[in-house]
Amino acid sequence: MGSFTNTKLITDLKKAINNHELVLHYQPQFNLHTSSFDGVEALLRWQHPKKGLVQPNEFIRFAEETDLIIHIGEWVLRTACQQYILWRNKGLKPIRIAVNVAEKQFRQENFVNHIAEMIQEYDLNPHYLELEILENIIIHKDDKKMTNTIQQLKQLGVLITLDDFCTRSMKVDYLTSIPIDRIKIDKEVIKNLCAHEEAARVRAIIEMAQHLNIQVLAEGVESREQLHLLSSQHCDMVQGFYFSEPLSGEKIEQFFLSL
Repeated sequence: MGSFTNTKLITDLKKAINNHELVLHYQPQFNLHTSSFDGVEALLRWQHPKKGLVQPNEFIRFAEETDLIIHIGEWVLRTACQQYILWRNKGLKPIRIAVNVAEKQFRQENFVNHIAEMIQEYDLNPHYLELEILENIIIHKDDKKMTNTIQQLKQLGVLITLDDFCTRSMKVDYLTSIPIDRIKIDKEVIKNLCAHEEAARVRAIIEMAQHLNIQVLAEGVESREQLHLLSSQHCDMVQGFYFSEPLSGEKIEQFFLSL
């Protein structure tokens, strides 16, 4: 796939929103305690008319430099909620759906009210909506406004996850003051899980989370060996190509119906 120039990418991305070229795929999440799939992560893709299916790492960072990320984030949230309702109306069991939230989107003054309105509009059980926030936003920008936003979201009943968790220093005092439900271990850490050093670090993260009553989800699980190690370390949930690649809304529906 040919690379974008920044200007051309932003221009095409603006068109993509209006031309309905953005799509969501869903990757199932497996609960190691219940041995069942009980959630999905909504993953953004761009169905470019000339370049085909474009992965988010090729365009999201440019969108984050502009207000486009707010519009894209709004679309992702709304589309995920609509998909949840479609699944519910077709008789699927309740499925927790995790949505990534960009910093600019999260810091909007009306963000909490917007989430509350969406919950009401789609008649959602808020416990099945999970918002993922990058760990480095919290750890490097510890401020009262962000903490208050998280607390207000928790009051709505929404689940909050710290994404790409890979703190090497293990200085995680901030976790005691923020009502986090889950931490998601970065897939780059899981990729090297079978190395002794990384296995010890993952074990330390899981033990720390258990002490704080925070669940742990490991993403990027691709092998039986990784799964076995995570299970033996009492990780709560896993996600990755070992179980399934990200699937379209229709295919993930078939996936859950076939279980």
